[in-house]
Amino acid sequence: MSVRLPDLGSFEDLLPPTRIDVASLVRLSRHPATEPFWSAGVYRFDDPDPGSADAFGTCYAASTIEVAFAESVIHECGRFVRGSYEVPAAELTERSVVRFACERRKTLVLADLTGAALKALGLNNDISASADYTASQAWARAIHGASLRWDGIRYVSRQMNKGFAYAIFERSGMHKVRAEKLKARQVDDLCDRFNVTAV
Repeated sequence: MSVRLPDLGSFEDLLPPTRIDVASLVRLSRHPATEPFWSAGVYRFDDPDPGSADAFGTCYAASTIEVAFAESVIHECGRFVRGSYEVPAAELTERSVVRFACERRKTLVLADLTGAALKALGLNNDISASADYTASQAWARAIHGASLRWDGIRYVSRQMNKGFAYAIFERSGMHKVRAEKLKARQVDDLCDRFNVTAV
């Protein structure tokens, strides 16, 4: 069964908010100078209509470095070959840990698409796990349009299902506060944990 699409007027009052400390968000980026990166029309909770007058950008962040590593480095660059993930060495050595902030506030209000809240909306974790982004992008546009209160969406990481990932809307005002190269010890620990080999 496919993920149901949002029916305007039927879900807005069911969206539960969750508050996230902006300083807790993390991205692993190869291009820290251009962060935050606002995508549209490509990824899971992007705006499906980036050419529209009310188009918006989405920046993806994670709850931990481990989730960010699984969602970006392994998912985007890894190939599972002969019992381990092979990842180009540059994808490991050139990543920076990016942290964020917002002006005049410390938290973001996100629509919670996890747990019981997700089920109450008539959805399941296919919205976070399906390889087809049609429905998830439709939900992103519907949530973005439902109220200015929503700064983004919290969802379960597809690549590490014990962690949360975040789709932050551009109107949140989130900006980069610092970026630090991922340390060699951190790279080694992450590779050991996720069965990754540099090639």
